[in-house]
Parts: sequence; C-alpha cells; structure tokens
Amino acid sequence: MAGLDDYRRYTSTPARRRTFYCYCTKEFVQDQAAFFVLVEAYRVSRRKKQALFLNDWFINGNIPQTLQAGGYLSIVNIAASLQKSTSDATTAAVAAVGKTFADKMANQGGGVGGFFGALGKKISGTGVPADLFDAAQGQVVGMLNDRHGFGAQGGLGATYQMDGSYLPNGIYAGQVAAFKSALTTAGFDPDSLGIY
Repeated sequence: MAGLDDYRRYTSTPARRRTFYCYCTKEFVQDQAAFFVLVEAYRVSRRKKQALFLNDWFINGNIPQTLQAGGYLSIVNIAASLQKSTSDATTAAVAAVGKTFADKMANQGGGVGGFFGALGKKISGTGVPADLFDAAQGQVVGMLNDRHGFGAQGGLGATYQMDGSYLPNGIYAGQVAAFKSALTTAGFDPDSLGIY
C-alpha cells in the first residue's frame, strides 16, 4: 500500500501533479486527488481563504451543483465525527486568527494596544495551522489505495507511472474551467497544481 510519503512523491512537482490528476480522472477519483493536492498546497501557504475553501467545499460539501454533476467533485467521504471535528477546528482556527486587520485588533484587546498587538501578529505571521486537514487527507490516501489502479498490490505505484503521461478524462472538460476559476478565487494556482 502506498503511504502519505508516496503520494507526496507522486505529486512533488507541477508535472507530477498534472500526471497524478490526469491519471485520477481516468480512475474517477479526481475529487480525492484534487483534495490531496489542495491540502498539500494549503500546508505550504496556510492561507485562511484556502482553509475556508477546503472546509466549505470538501469537508462540508458545499460544492456548486455544476461541479458535482457527473461525479466530478464531491464531499470527502470521511467519518461524520471527523467531518465535524475538522470543520469545527477550521472555523475556530480562522476565527482565532481573524479575517481582517480590525478583527486582529479586536482579538488583541482593541484600541492602541490592540493596534500594536495586531501589527505584531501580522509581522510574525498569522497563518492558520498547517495540520487542520491531516486526518481527512490520511483517509483520502486510504481511499485512493482502495481504488482500481491504487490497490493493495503496491498502491498507486502498481499501475501508475509518476513521470509518465496521461490525458485527462474528456467528460470533465466543461467543469475544469469552472473549478480552476474557483481555485484561483480561493488563492490557489491551478496550473501549478496540475489541474487543467
């Protein structure tokens, strides 16, 4: 079975991420592949809007109907208790950091002291914790291992060539542009992620 480190190696460059995404569209697990790749990108930048996007779309399932059509994207199929704890932790982490400078000032007590406290927080970094989606990502790795082409005979590496070339499944061509636009709005770079 392929583990988390194997999947990170499979997606370690933009070309490998594209190969991974295209292969996953052939296996009809592009939603799980997209979540895995997005969590890895989020882990690096730790941006609030990315955390909210991942939580809203993949954990809570608020994906636009046009992108759910034909099974293109769906909620991450994780245990209900994990879904709730991940969603709650994400909401709390974003609230603790604050969405605007005014929120940061209020979190620091307001007034002049709040201003300087918020300024200090902004300078020292106000990213959301990198590990918010670790448990959900771990379950996604397990699901990818259970799928055809990702199975018990060596995981993804059994049939997948990470430096190979795969074409994306054409049935999703109309939805990819809308997904890319949503990713850009959420602060991701779809081309770097290999989603095109």
